[in-house]
Amino acid sequence: MEESSNVKKVESGGKKLPDMVKNIGSTDKNVRLGAGGALLLVGIFGSKLWLVIGLIILATVYFGICPIYAFLKHDTL
Repeated sequence: MEESSNVKKVESGGKKLPDMVKNIGSTDKNVRLGAGGALLLVGIFGSKLWLVIGLIILATVYFGICPIYAFLKHDTL
């Protein structure tokens, strides 16, 4: 019981983060999956910059959220 009361204290005392709404549709996910995978392969055999960019693109596919779309208030759902 004490553990649940501690959790309530943390939740009530902490700042609430804005809800992240999914904003990437299925076609957009497929395009990003292909582009991210290609950049990942280029990054493995070439520049590490492309590897990082590919990982970021694949992360947006995994989570279904694009921060740039959120900033521009755009979605492809």
